[in-house]
Amino acid sequence: MIRILHVFGKLNMGGAETRTMDLYEHIDRTKVQFDFLCHYAPTKEDLAKIHGTSSEELSKVRPAEDFDAKIRSLGGRIFVLPRFTGTNLPAYERAVSAFFASHHDFAAVEGHMTSTASIYLPAAKKAGVPVTIAHARSAGVDAGIRGVATRLFRASLFKKCGYMLSCSRPAALSVFGKKACEAKPLEAVNTASIAKRLGAVQVVPNALDVRSFAFDSAARAAIRGEFGIGEDDIVLGHVGRFDPVKNQAYLAPVLSDLKEKFPGRRIVILFVGRGDQTKTKEAFAERHLTDQVIYAGLCDRERTRKMYQAFDAFVFPSLYEGLPGTVVEAQASGLSCVISDAITDEVCVTKRVMRVPLSDPSQWVDRIREVIEKPGDRKECSDEALTSLQRAGFDIETAAPCMEKWYLAATQDADHYYLV
Repeated sequence: MIRILHVFGKLNMGGAETRTMDLYEHIDRTKVQFDFLCHYAPTKEDLAKIHGTSSEELSKVRPAEDFDAKIRSLGGRIFVLPRFTGTNLPAYERAVSAFFASHHDFAAVEGHMTSTASIYLPAAKKAGVPVTIAHARSAGVDAGIRGVATRLFRASLFKKCGYMLSCSRPAALSVFGKKACEAKPLEAVNTASIAKRLGAVQVVPNALDVRSFAFDSAARAAIRGEFGIGEDDIVLGHVGRFDPVKNQAYLAPVLSDLKEKFPGRRIVILFVGRGDQTKTKEAFAERHLTDQVIYAGLCDRERTRKMYQAFDAFVFPSLYEGLPGTVVEAQASGLSCVISDAITDEVCVTKRVMRVPLSDPSQWVDRIREVIEKPGDRKECSDEALTSLQRAGFDIETAAPCMEKWYLAATQDADHYYLV
């Protein structure tokens, strides 16, 4: 058995974390086992309780996160590093080096947090970890100084990792750059055929358990009843954390215009996710739409699956994404999806996904109106979508064995190292 260390910021229910957990649950763990390295910024109170900021000490004060219990139940270990703040670079570099000096019993380290992967992946390699992997998950960066720092650290990443994986073409270009995406790939690992090639980068679909999102009429009735949603009410659904990049406030004028288009029907937006909702709530309040918005908060995976069933359409106005698994989940449940044209067309597996420019809210109103007026048979749409998603590589039942073979092949060829 080999062990792969996955590096994240946190182990909460973000997209990259959820997709990695989907893989973890379906991979043959007698052959490939996962461990996780996350980050935590200790408070002054925390520091008074511990001796230093080693992984072992930080683990004593770090609060439990969404996936901790599941990881441990599957046999994974959780390690902790101090969070990089942008002003503690020397301290972060020392912490990374110290960690890998003591913990290098991994066949590979896979960095999903690419903002600092150019620091921790070379440190892992230097400490004796034979294979390093950078996995691009996002097609953009945060605004301000944090975004500037991320771009600087990513600039050399393609030269500092053994393998480059990406969830989409835009994410590959954003994280690894044009040079890496046009470079001739080295064919050292070609065993599993897990992905398309984009130069030296392998583009791997964000696979998930698509069948678990199949349309469920009983779940639809239960969730709509729980929130007081009538049979004839129209529900626009959104799943995602509240963050500027998710752009939820954009939907306020869209809902306002839709309300005028359907004067005899109640239209609500059902948001699933946590985060700072202040700006979103203000945007809807300004248009006197507060009573038409439902905030369901963070839901575990089973409850989120049920939430999709209650929707009549899925709306997703993000400013950028890597490849949003939520749009894949929505398609699996038979929903039509109206999404930002900033999102890669690689997610448009079915014909029921419409990419609409954010520059023209009226087009959003028109597309959503079309979906409402011609909803289609939900179960039939779901069944067709499941077949299409499986063929496109988004089914974890098919993807997990392929990734398992890829990990085994990559770690057997530990001398392979991209230097584009």
